[in-house]
Amino acid sequence: MRRITLALCLGLAVLLSGCVMGLDGRLLLTDADREQAIARYKTALAQEPDSWILHRRIGMVYFDLGDYAHAADSFQQVQTLLPGEPVSLLYLGLSRIGKGEREAGLDLLVTFRWPGKFYHQKYVQEEAARLRKHPETPAGEAIRDLLDALAAGEHEQIILEQDMEFGIMRSN
Repeated sequence: MRRITLALCLGLAVLLSGCVMGLDGRLLLTDADREQAIARYKTALAQEPDSWILHRRIGMVYFDLGDYAHAADSFQQVQTLLPGEPVSLLYLGLSRIGKGEREAGLDLLVTFRWPGKFYHQKYVQEEAARLRKHPETPAGEAIRDLLDALAAGEHEQIILEQDMEFGIMRSN
């Protein structure tokens, strides 16, 4: 009974906050929520200007808003503070594609490295190489294709890690 009451209270709090649950269970935020998040992250950044994680979070919100120029600036700052950080490097490439710098973005992604995440990097690299051969692909579609490739690589990585954990070998 206690769990049901807690779940109902949580659901009511989410509804009253103006957020909506998506089909996959994630909160769907409005642009105003995202703008508020950016403002709060920037306030925190004033206290910790060298926080690569704050720069990355700001970049992710800008990316989600489709503001690829500001996203790229934030991800570039992460690379300045923590060179090679894979998440920001990936999204820097995607942001460059989104803001019209397709070749620069694909150049980053063709050589993308994610230590310990072989399939993540492999699938992104292969999709970036494929997109180089299809310059007619619109930026939004290219970004979706690359994110789909990342998700497929993540899925394969999970299988690999589970197989390794249980000592199972599989053939590709």
